[in-house]
Amino acid sequence: MRRTDRWTGGCAAGAAVVALALLAASPPVRLSAQDSQFGIRGLGTPGRWESVRARSTGGAFGPFDQMSPLMEASIADISRLTATAEAGTSHRDAEVGGTTTALRATRFPLMMVAGRVAPRFAVAAGFTTYLDRSWDVTLRDSMVLRGTMQPFTDEVTSDGSIADLRVAAAARPSRRIALGVGAHLLAGSTRETAERRFDDSTFHTVRQLAEVRYDGFGVSGSVLIGVTRSLALAGWARSDNRLRAKVADTTSAETDLPRMAGGGIQFLPSPSARFAAAVAWRSWARAGAGSFDTWSWSAGAEFGSGRMPFRLGVRGGQMPFGPGSTAPTEFAAAAGTGRAFAQGRGLLDLGLERLERKGGGLTERVWTVLVGLTVRP
Repeated sequence: MRRTDRWTGGCAAGAAVVALALLAASPPVRLSAQDSQFGIRGLGTPGRWESVRARSTGGAFGPFDQMSPLMEASIADISRLTATAEAGTSHRDAEVGGTTTALRATRFPLMMVAGRVAPRFAVAAGFTTYLDRSWDVTLRDSMVLRGTMQPFTDEVTSDGSIADLRVAAAARPSRRIALGVGAHLLAGSTRETAERRFDDSTFHTVRQLAEVRYDGFGVSGSVLIGVTRSLALAGWARSDNRLRAKVADTTSAETDLPRMAGGGIQFLPSPSARFAAAVAWRSWARAGAGSFDTWSWSAGAEFGSGRMPFRLGVRGGQMPFGPGSTAPTEFAAAAGTGRAFAQGRGLLDLGLERLERKGGGLTERVWTVLVGLTVRP
């Protein structure tokens, strides 16, 4: 090996170590941030199981992207040990009742390591965000105390998230078919606070604090079919059992989690043009009253060489929780690019997404900047 190869390989390996160390030291969700207001009346805001590359195409390439934890079968073709990490910063405007509130959040929603352990067999492990549960709600009201109407402010906060820890394996029994399976451990915690402050300072402030821990389990399977050299089909399914909430080692709630299924199509007419589309269904109505089954769709494209491509895409669908009697809707457009360095051992992906959600008199408009780092030592 030449000295330059050793140097660039060392840089890529060093970058991988730094990325993994930073992510290991950071939770999937920073507690100081606020997530979508549409998750307050439900279990939270579902995460996106996509790399920056896939998300920059609206999620359309998610079923075919090796570093997106949506499907397992796609990792069957991974050629060498690969690690990826993702970060995103969102600027959110939440509008309700004619009042707009500006919110900001920074997330580290994905980390994954995958590699081949046999000529036709590969494994992967990592985490992604299953549910975001960080929010802060303030309410104004009043009550009669000692014969006098006393106004007060109620503030209810939740800080934390639930992570999806996944171990996956994939095999390619034939040239046209790849199969994959995965096991998912759901784990996380939130710090929940309820506080009542009276305008009259002679009344004491009442405050309650609880640390809630969550756990659950799920399994998934997927298939990737190469119809022709330029056309591929993908299908996946997943079932999670329940989300158990515990406070001080006592179970406070158990909520059924959804069953999910989806599929995708990818068309590669030339080495410099790639197109894909995907659809997914999730039975979130199992979570109880105020929950809705959801459909989502996406379509996107990638142009240019693998060294510095251009990506774009759109997606739409429904949210599982919301303040109204029908499922809120969402629509997003995204674009992005990437850059290979260190002779292809490192990949830096950048993405920009514009998202709008509506339902029950609430509207959210979000700009999200995404950064992904992939290394192949």
